[in-house]
Amino acid sequence: MLGIAHQRILLALFKEGKPTHVRKLMEVAGIQYNIRYHIEVLQRLDLVDVKEDGYPRRKVITLTEKGMRVAKLLYEIESLLKSPCATPPTPCSSRGGGP
Repeated sequence: MLGIAHQRILLALFKEGKPTHVRKLMEVAGIQYNIRYHIEVLQRLDLVDVKEDGYPRRKVITLTEKGMRVAKLLYEIESLLKSPCATPPTPCSSRGGGP
C-alpha cells in the first residue's frame, strides 16, 4: 500500500514528465522530510529508478514503466475527484432507496 508521501512523489514525477533531481522533487511534491526513505520504498516496489548525475553527484529520480502506470492511475483519480461532476452520493441514493 502506498502512503500519501509516496503518492505525491509519483504524481510529481508524472507531472514533471522527465527525470528529476531529489531537491526539485522535494519542492514539487511538497515533502520536506524523509524523502530518501520514501524514494527507497518506491525503488523496492520497482516504481522508480535512482541514478547519480554529474558532479557534484546528484540523485536523479525517474519513473519505471510500472511506476508510470501507477502514477497515471493516481493522476486520473486526482482529476476525477477535482472535476465539478464529482459529487458525493446522497444517503438515499447510496442505499438504493427513494426519498
